[in-house]
Amino acid sequence: MDQLINPDARLSNPAAAGGGTAFRWVIREATHEVHQRLHRHDGFAAIQNATIDIASYRRLIIRLYGFYLPFETAADIGHDRSAWLEDDLRSLGVDFKAPAAPALCNGIPCLKTAETRLGALYVVEGSALGGRELGRSLDRLLGPDAINGRRFFLGRGSGTGEAWRRYLSQLSAGSGDPVVRTKIIGAALETFAVFESWLSGWSSATDG
Repeated sequence: MDQLINPDARLSNPAAAGGGTAFRWVIREATHEVHQRLHRHDGFAAIQNATIDIASYRRLIIRLYGFYLPFETAADIGHDRSAWLEDDLRSLGVDFKAPAAPALCNGIPCLKTAETRLGALYVVEGSALGGRELGRSLDRLLGPDAINGRRFFLGRGSGTGEAWRRYLSQLSAGSGDPVVRTKIIGAALETFAVFESWLSGWSSATDG
């Protein structure tokens, strides 16, 4: 589970790496506490331990969809993740017609500046790395060769690491000023807080 919320967990020591590493580790340290809390999230832990049942998994995916759809709109980054989640939910039998449509998070931060988008994207781009690990942990629930139901966690597949490196390059290029760095960290913390709060209601999510 640590890989989902701690994107640098398997990377080399910052002193030995290049390309924006210093600020990457500053933002990692600033978000450490929420990383640890999410590490203990019941739903993600159950996937990692291969103990989640299909009803609980459906509720977790519903909750993730409710965060990612408005987040992608606010960040203006396209709707790949919410589309993958919608595919998963349809394969899990979720009805998208009102009044059974999944609830959406209404607390997404305002992400109108480059700094706030960079901070917010630290949350979602980093989580994609560990999502692939979680996807493999769903073999017992969904079947070893199944794509339906875990499209979100599979993400960009082998391109996930490259997407993370592109993000780190953008982070490095956009974080030279101390004031900007403060805004990036603030946006990351705010996004993590919204994500954590939203996921706290996962077990009662309407499952269509």
